[in-house]
Amino acid sequence: MKLWAMRYGDEPVNGRLFLLRFIRKIHVIIISVIAGAILICACHVGYRALTPVYYMTECDIHLDYIPEADANLMIFYNEYAWEQMSQDSEFIEAIVNSDPGLDFDTVKESFSATLKSDMKILTFQIKNTDPELALRIADASLEGGVSFVESLPEITGTRVIGRAYYPERITFDTRSIRALVLGAILGLIASSFIISYIIISDDRILLPETIEKRYHTPFAGTLDSECLANSLSDLAGDDGFVIASTLPAEKESEIIKKLKTLGTGVSDKPINLIDTESKELHDAVKANELPVVYVFSSLLDIKADQRGLSLLSRFDKEPICAILTDQDDLLIKAYYFGKRSGYTKDGKKDNKKKK
Repeated sequence: MKLWAMRYGDEPVNGRLFLLRFIRKIHVIIISVIAGAILICACHVGYRALTPVYYMTECDIHLDYIPEADANLMIFYNEYAWEQMSQDSEFIEAIVNSDPGLDFDTVKESFSATLKSDMKILTFQIKNTDPELALRIADASLEGGVSFVESLPEITGTRVIGRAYYPERITFDTRSIRALVLGAILGLIASSFIISYIIISDDRILLPETIEKRYHTPFAGTLDSECLANSLSDLAGDDGFVIASTLPAEKESEIIKKLKTLGTGVSDKPINLIDTESKELHDAVKANELPVVYVFSSLLDIKADQRGLSLLSRFDKEPICAILTDQDDLLIKAYYFGKRSGYTKDGKKDNKKKK
């Protein structure tokens, strides 16, 4: 199959490689969890801190219903009915009329009537940012509000059983722990998703076997492989070869120098495939008579390599084998750990030198 005719993306996700790369980013996830927890908690606490401080007072009124109410419970007003009724204009106007200095809208926003437990105990609740104003509205409700309640046909009388006290500050539960947990979860999910997406969408050549699976090209080794010289001799022959890549010229010179120190017959004139539209490049590819050894880099995106390989295929100059440079030896060793594979030896020589 021609390299340019292959569908490079048709390969399954490598679960083992994905897990190893994901574990390597565990520090990013930890930082994201901590940052998410701090950020969400700070926003939540900040929002609570900017919320206006309210003060509340209450007063309770006992309601006397008509005698028929005991036989027909439908006559009693329920909690929902009182809450709706307390926002009616007539109810609010009755309170304002008892203290003309009060503002209608302020009273409407501050006042509410509800039932806490007993159907016959009506509670007036007054909430306001000004405790003195809240107390003033409460006093007005005991006069005007009670008069409105007594005007209802189902109510025969009322009596105050709990007078308004000086308003107390309403304290809100900031729920910092919940905010921290929520932020940590959001940070975990977001970072895990982003890292997973980056790993899955990354098509770089990180493993030797990827070259063989994706491009059907034998892998000769990495520049640090102990058996690289022998592999090149077996695959490319002893009459010399030329390297091809999309690497910068300086990098190609370093690779040629390295290969020469290994005693290989590498040509001093590499085929650089960066500009695949260049006529000079086309002429150089057609004129080349030596076997081609392609050099992949684990640091570079494969799009340029795909264009270069397609060009070689069009002129029937497909690579005899491939070399991997800029490889992550630790990742390779971890991936092939416990596997019977010659790839486990890649990088050992270099690692010994580093030690």
